[in-house]
Amino acid sequence: MWTVIILLAFTFMARASNNMIQTTVPLIAREYFNATEAEIGLLSSVISVSSFIATMWVNARLDSVKRRILFEASTLLYFLIFIIYPFVNYIGLWLTSVAVGFLLGIIMPNVATSSSIIGKDQGTRERVIALYTFALSLSLTIGPIIESIILRYFTLRDAFLFFSVFSAVMVALSPKLPFPAEKPGGVRFKLSSIWGKASFRIAIYNNAMYSLPFAMLTAFGGIYAIEYFHADNSLVYLLFAAFFTTSFATRLYISIRPIRDVKYASISMSILTIVGMVVMTLSPNMYAYAVALAILGIPHGLTYPLSLIVISRDSRDDERNIMNSAFSSIMTIIGILSPIALGISAELLGLRYMTIIVEASVVFFTWLLYRSLRELNPNVLLAKNTPNLAR
Repeated sequence: MWTVIILLAFTFMARASNNMIQTTVPLIAREYFNATEAEIGLLSSVISVSSFIATMWVNARLDSVKRRILFEASTLLYFLIFIIYPFVNYIGLWLTSVAVGFLLGIIMPNVATSSSIIGKDQGTRERVIALYTFALSLSLTIGPIIESIILRYFTLRDAFLFFSVFSAVMVALSPKLPFPAEKPGGVRFKLSSIWGKASFRIAIYNNAMYSLPFAMLTAFGGIYAIEYFHADNSLVYLLFAAFFTTSFATRLYISIRPIRDVKYASISMSILTIVGMVVMTLSPNMYAYAVALAILGIPHGLTYPLSLIVISRDSRDDERNIMNSAFSSIMTIIGILSPIALGISAELLGLRYMTIIVEASVVFFTWLLYRSLRELNPNVLLAKNTPNLAR
């Protein structure tokens, strides 16, 4: 029980502070250094690229002993960066952003791996995974509220000092997180062999299927509401509340009633994504648009935990880090490319027709997902005797 509590506390602190950096660094670049839109976009991409390098080429190639040392050292350096951020100049802002991206590329995949090895049976492990993703959602809800209160009385730079408390807690908890047992030097990263697993491809297709809709909502969802329904800024945030509320509720539900049937959950997620996108495209008014966002929140809450569960069911403890690292790396690449593709589509076709492109991508990845589901081991596809907190 204490291990689960430590995991959830660490997850909350890590994701809340991570989100704070991602949303505050662009504002500092604009307010303090008069950065252009292109520079701000590149700065955000630098964090993602640095994270990808750390996950793909460092974390995935280390055995458990070396990875734990690097993990604990990364949390300490992560804390120090929060102390440094308020005092950096423009060049320092770029350097610290590269560093923080690298550190998060070490920290976050290991937390995901820890969530998938707690518990003596698979059912318990899947419930912990659901609780882990629930903590992620909770941090994205509470973190911005905390920062909003801080910014009423302090500057953007000062906010980093307040959030350094979060990273300090991470330093204290990092030695207590479980790591899978591996033979030193016995782990080798081979993407070709990992891709041969149907479970890994399903995890990728699940997230790829939802990556464009989510990128569209975060980058253009508010602009869409303003342009087509004349919403004001206050109403835009209220609309996003509908999206995150259903996402949050979905993760809470699967924490209580864990996912048993991977095929049913995957196909349901795909159908809900397509329905939500169609409702958005055809929305005649603000109310229909809000319904579309609420529908799309359900697969958002399901996508990531489902992918982790599939990987967990079809991998040994000593394989888990490699698969999670490869999974995180590929998702980072998709996360970098998606906004670029959407921006080009919106520029050429307009926002409403851009949604049709997104729907086509959902259908394409659903087809790939269905093909891989047919190859999945029946024991992985359907969990037996999965425990249930509702009983």
